[in-house]
Parts: sequence; C-alpha cells; structure tokens
Amino acid sequence: MHMAAEIYQLKERLIQHRRHLHMHPELGFEVHATRDYILSCLENCGFDEIRILAGTGIKAVMKGKDEGMTLAFRADMDALPLQEETGVEFASLSCGKMHACGHDGHMAILLGLAEWLGLHKGELNGNIVLIFQPAEETVGGALLMIKEGVLESPKVDAIFGFHLLPDIPQGKIGLKEGPVMAQTCEFTVEIAGKSAHGAMSHRGVDALLAGCHFVNAVYGLLGRWIAPDEKALLTIGKLHAGEKRNIIAGRAIIEGIIRTFDDGVYERIKENIQGLLRGLELSHRIEAQYREDVYYPVVNNDANLVSQLKKFLPPDVLQDVQPLMIAEDFSYYQRRVPGVYMFLGCGNESKGFTAPLHSSKFNFDEEVLLYGLQIYHDIIKGFGVMR
Repeated sequence: MHMAAEIYQLKERLIQHRRHLHMHPELGFEVHATRDYILSCLENCGFDEIRILAGTGIKAVMKGKDEGMTLAFRADMDALPLQEETGVEFASLSCGKMHACGHDGHMAILLGLAEWLGLHKGELNGNIVLIFQPAEETVGGALLMIKEGVLESPKVDAIFGFHLLPDIPQGKIGLKEGPVMAQTCEFTVEIAGKSAHGAMSHRGVDALLAGCHFVNAVYGLLGRWIAPDEKALLTIGKLHAGEKRNIIAGRAIIEGIIRTFDDGVYERIKENIQGLLRGLELSHRIEAQYREDVYYPVVNNDANLVSQLKKFLPPDVLQDVQPLMIAEDFSYYQRRVPGVYMFLGCGNESKGFTAPLHSSKFNFDEEVLLYGLQIYHDIIKGFGVMR
C-alpha cells in the first residue's frame, strides 16, 4: 500500500499508543484509565469540542471553515476477560484482562488520525467527529452513545470503522456492500416448575425435563421454519437445572445465541421460540420466559458509500469478503446514518501472526496501524472534507 510520508512519520506514535493501551486493558464501561489516556492525547490536537458520553466514551469534534460533510470515525475501547499468552514485552499488566480483539489497535489508529488532523486543521472543509466507544464486547455501548448525542451537533453524514481481522492478509482491506456481520441475540430462557422428592415426582413439575425438551425442539426450528438460503445460526451453550440427584428440579436456566443476516429472520425465530415455550407451558405445566440479554442488529454497509470508496481507495488493497457470523454494535450507528465497516487485514503467517480474534495469543504486526490510518486519510481527502 502506498503510504503518504506524513502518515509514515506517525508510525512511532501509533506504536506507542497501541502498546500503552495493550498494557492497560479494561472491560465494559469501566474503561476509566483508557478514557483518561485518550483525553490526554487529544488535548493538543486542536479539537473544538471534546465531550464525555456514556460515562467513559469520548466524542471529539474538529470543525472546518466551510459547510462541507461531517464524517465520523469510531473505535471501540474495551478489552476481554482473558489471560494473555503472547509473551510480548508489552503484554497486559492486568491479570485476566487482554486486548484480544484488536481494540487497542483501533484506538491507536484513531489517535493517529487525531494527531494528523491537528496538523491540517486549517485545510478542513467540513467536520470530523472521532468516537471512542466503551462496552462493545458486553452490552453494546453504541446505543448509549447515540442516545447521548454522538451523531448530532454536528449532524453526522457518514460514519466509518475498522476491525482488525487475521483472516485477511496483512496489507488488504476487506470491503463489501450490504450485510458484513451478523445480527446477534444472546438470550436466556427461564423455566419455573415445582421441586419435589425424586421418589415422588408426581408431586412436582420437572423444569429440567421441560428444559431438555426445549433444547431438543429448538434445534429443529431452523430446518423447519427458516429456508436454507436464509442464513441463520442458533446455539444453546448452557443449561443449568436442579439441586441434587434425588430432587425434581424446580427451575431451569437455558442460555444461547441466535445469529442471522436479516433482522426479519431473527424476529421469526424469536416468535417460534416463544410459541414453543407456550406449548411447553401447556404440556409440562411449567412457566417459561424468554429474555433478550444482548441484541445487536446486522452490520449493513451502505451501498452508495461503498461505491464511492471504491472510486478513490487503492483497488489493489481492496478485497471482497463474505459476511461473517461474528457481530458488532457498530450496526446501531448504521441504523441512524449511512456507514461502512471495513476489515483491516492483519494475517501474516511468515511473521507468526495467525492467532484468531478472542485468542489469548492474538497479536499483529503494528505496520497495519499505518494502513488503517492511510485509509482514513484517503477517505477524508476522497470525500472532499480536506483540501
């Protein structure tokens, strides 16, 4: 990838940011030290407004001279509850916490962009909004950031984001219009029965038996109610019930996930699950409740924006990608404004960077941070927001 000299000069700063953030990972909304570090980095970049949103999120606005477009760029801030096993000299200093999904890299790119913007503020024709968002890995901080006005004042015209991805070779950018990441629902089913002595089971209502019937039946939903070309996934990962071997279980908790590339398909799956539970209530005399714990819509890239990007981004670095079953709350921004979420390739077998996302050994060549910054530079220039 061709690298502008002014971008390459920021390499050491990008690495410095990435390594500091990697050494000090925090979880969910509790990214207080991460927030404070980012604020200190933004202080001297010439932003016209810096606001704290969602407690630990940051919105930084740089205004141009003319009434051009307002472009937003977003990075997620939170780490994962993993014990790091990379062996790098800048490994996590927090036991049981690690940036294993590349969010340290995402933030470093955005901090590099902030510094570059500060050097060229006088050339801005429109506005730039930088969004540092907490809790992507948990309950979804995007929705709260939106509710607190991250896309307003100035009103954002388009939003962009990156995710590091080792499935794509280093130096390539995964770009596709339409669905690129799945809708996800993390759900819980609670079944209430009545405990009794195991030798007198007729006096109880067996929540465990009902739960087993639910698990067996729910896996048949996709094959019988959802067409094969409507890609969907349903997984039950946990069933907990009972107290002792000789007591009828009075309560069962079932946890699972649903993923699709169509929010309408998800609604049909949910409707069928709820119908199945009503049937179990009648046949097993239990009471059942379905609850959405986490819900992210489909990450759906705006076709017009993708078309425009392909006109000025280097064609030799762009790579078409198939939709992935992983999920991202960037989708909430795309429900409000046109947006594009891209994949920043970081797979490099020759250097040993092959560990998948969410692995305790995930790592990447920090040269890819420059590739991400260069693409953001090209977007700002390509849309005419900077002369």
